[in-house]
Amino acid sequence: MNPVRYLLIVGSMIFTLALALPVQADFKKIKVAVLDFQTEGNFEDKDVGKIVAEWLTTGLVEAGRFEIVERRLLKKIIDEQKIGASGLVDRDSTARLGRVLGVQTVVSGTVIKLDNSVEINARLLNVETGTILAAEKIRSQRATDLSGMVSQITDKIIQAFPLQGYVVQREGEKVIIDIGRQTGTRNGFRFIVFKEGKVVKHPKTGEVLDIETIDLGEIELQEVKERTSTARIISEAVRGSITSGAMVRSSQDAGAEAGNQPSESGQRKGWWRRNWETVRDSVKGGFSSKEGSK
Repeated sequence: MNPVRYLLIVGSMIFTLALALPVQADFKKIKVAVLDFQTEGNFEDKDVGKIVAEWLTTGLVEAGRFEIVERRLLKKIIDEQKIGASGLVDRDSTARLGRVLGVQTVVSGTVIKLDNSVEINARLLNVETGTILAAEKIRSQRATDLSGMVSQITDKIIQAFPLQGYVVQREGEKVIIDIGRQTGTRNGFRFIVFKEGKVVKHPKTGEVLDIETIDLGEIELQEVKERTSTARIISEAVRGSITSGAMVRSSQDAGAEAGNQPSESGQRKGWWRRNWETVRDSVKGGFSSKEGSK
């Protein structure tokens, strides 16, 4: 066979194979630093702010979509940079911490003991601007329900970073999306399906201010693989409107699983209650040994 013709045939085959393969974007986790929470009021355990931060860190790691700065490394950097880690950091401190750690978001907050209740406040700070992206608050009349409160705060923080992807295929009442196990999703997670509509621009500067979103329906994951998931369509605005190329974003119900299985929040709550003393002692021991080595 003519060598030139052979190369053309092989090149054509490779090109055809490449087109047949699904296009998938590499999932990139959001890098976050969780500071110790400041405490206000009379707590029996003075390390409750560290324990809350430890539990919150564990919950975000389990979610699968965050890269959390290891807490010992975080404390070391904070000490070296002479940044206050009380949970209430100013804009300059947040920006400096973010540059050193390479994080996008810093989580800080307070644990407040009131007369008949306990309140946890959490804030998500943008590293570049020092502005508060979101603020969440949980209050309970039972001081012993601290683990449950942290679990609720964790779920709220996760919802502040919704997953987004695309429908890559539809067959009947089922679709395949380009979001898989590597993002922390599991069977039962729900996603809103939508498409983008009109672009809203500033009349003077031409700057894009917003893009209209049109909801097409909702899906629920049934089979989660490493990089894709199969879902069933549970609602559709207009029959047939959910097609390949439609966008998806995780809904408020993304943390609950199908059937009678415990929710992600419930699973964390149970684990924390069973391991309270272990976590508390490791937090105390870890930080005291660090301080003693100085």
